Amino acid sequence: METRYLRSFLKIAETGSITRAADSLGISQPSLSQQLLRLEDEAGVALFARTARGVTLTESGRRFLAHARSIIEGVNSALEDARQSGEDAVGEVILAAPYSISRIAGTALFEAMAERAPNVRFRLVEAMTAQIWGWLEEAKVDLGILNYLGPRRKLAFSHLASEELFLVGPPGEFGGLDGTVVVDVARLPELPLILPGFPHSLRQLIDQEAAKHRIGLQTYRDMDALAHASGLIAAGHGYSILPLSAVAIDVAAGRVSIARIGNASFRRQVSIARNSAVVITHASVICEKVVHDVLGDLKKTGTWVVKDPE
Repeated sequence: METRYLRSFLKIAETGSITRAADSLGISQPSLSQQLLRLEDEAGVALFARTARGVTLTESGRRFLAHARSIIEGVNSALEDARQSGEDAVGEVILAAPYSISRIAGTALFEAMAERAPNVRFRLVEAMTAQIWGWLEEAKVDLGILNYLGPRRKLAFSHLASEELFLVGPPGEFGGLDGTVVVDVARLPELPLILPGFPHSLRQLIDQEAAKHRIGLQTYRDMDALAHASGLIAAGHGYSILPLSAVAIDVAAGRVSIARIGNASFRRQVSIARNSAVVITHASVICEKVVHDVLGDLKKTGTWVVKDPE
């Protein structure tokens, strides 16, 4: 199916007339009519109903219209991006990330994007993995940093790291950033836990690991707003199981303490994903490279305590 046929179809739908569409496109009416007939023959259905006043879309034509627009927009975007590939990237790129990653890497991501792609409007939005999955599948964001829970239709993943989850408690109860204090997994059922609710991916991972050890967790509070978890823990309202990236600043300041969970493997895979059905832009390629570089630097300095992807 030739894109010029799709462009002609869109112009006919816009004008409601083959004659007016031909004039607008600068081609003869018979030539445009032939293009339309070939397109309808390839589609196997009539796309327009002919009337004395012009043409109107059939039901099949209305459904085909949305796809034709999407295809032409994608082609235009691909052509524009190809023209810019040897130049500075322009446009906008939207990156979605969980709170824990945004907290430790947000500033560095903005600075790196400003340096490497000064003409790109970079947006960073915070969300849970379930939301990020949905936004990626609906093409509402270009890239997403999320917890990998398995293959996902439409999404292409690049794994970033394997991140350990720590037991977080009130100040002084456990240890600091050196991670030398270990609490056995068997003790978890005794503790009132402040955990994200479903369908938060972190909660799914924690419950799955607890089930492996046949222990039940005592959930004191469901708290999806992880930014407030440290405050509740510091005030003595409970404990939590979180990645160090979510509480490192509070641990360093002595507001909370952490312990490794012994005899268990509370870990999550952190990945960056994009919708493989969406045209890859120059700006999104730069942004993906920036994410790898920034998080790689945080790994080297120990700011982000993780291992290589498993």
